[in-house]
Amino acid sequence: MLSNAEVKKAVLRSQHCQRNFNLNLEMPQEDIDLLVHAATNCPSKQNAGFYNLHVITNQDIIEKVHQLSPGALAENLSTGERLEVTNSQVKANVLFVFEDKLLEDMSPKFLNKWNDGDEANERMFIRDKDTAIGIAAGYLNVIASLMHYGTGCCQCFDGEEIQKVLGLARRPVLMMGIGFKDAETRNRREHATDSNLFFTTNKKEEISVNYIK
Repeated sequence: MLSNAEVKKAVLRSQHCQRNFNLNLEMPQEDIDLLVHAATNCPSKQNAGFYNLHVITNQDIIEKVHQLSPGALAENLSTGERLEVTNSQVKANVLFVFEDKLLEDMSPKFLNKWNDGDEANERMFIRDKDTAIGIAAGYLNVIASLMHYGTGCCQCFDGEEIQKVLGLARRPVLMMGIGFKDAETRNRREHATDSNLFFTTNKKEEISVNYIK
């Protein structure tokens, strides 16, 4: 059984976005299966399936996705300039892609209950879907950290083009790279393909906690 201290360390590690991975290593299939289990068996409203999950290990495809993920800001150490660069956290050993679902994609069981009990309010559907994806990403992130893998979430990407590359029915809404940290020789904030580019880091802001007993 993990101690409270070990779990706390895993939570803190999970804050740190990994920008480079050791792609010479291959993640064991049983580890991938456990991560998939976490992302697909976490709670959602009525246990509904609000998203599709795509698990990519093909590095040629991952590189194509990486090239379609602009929007991150990094500092050029030589010039001090802030530049828009690719999100190299997706250039990982395994890339998890959450694909959006529309109401029409949901199961008949869900739609019947939604029409009867939730007043067919589309705003509630979007709220519940966003919550489900957020919970799944959180599960995936913490479980990966407990397994001592590095992680990096990405929402800055060309969704339409990635949808084409992956042959998805709907657009991706969230991607997470997971894998072996390239930590022996590199800082985790160093861009995967350019050692002169560094991503900034932010200290976790304080969150007010109120105990009511």
